[in-house]
Amino acid sequence: MRYVWLMACGLIFATAAQAGQTLRIDSQVLTIGDSAVHVADLLGKPLIKVPIQNEFGAYVGERWQYRHEGHVVTVTLINGKVADIDDRPT
Repeated sequence: MRYVWLMACGLIFATAAQAGQTLRIDSQVLTIGDSAVHVADLLGKPLIKVPIQNEFGAYVGERWQYRHEGHVVTVTLINGKVADIDDRPT
């Protein structure tokens, strides 16, 4: 019985860790590693694009910000790929 309980807790925590790395848009899913083209296909043109620079001032990517279903979604793109998805209620 204890083994089953530990497995259930492990699955819950594993699912929670994955939740920050994906975003469901209708029947599609945006995930870490997807291309910038896929982001644009799913969410459209961003409301705001903010460049990201490294410590030397070199351009390394962008943060794209959207409004989606009462949330503010910020997608961080590094080298044309999704590096982070931040989904917060407004």
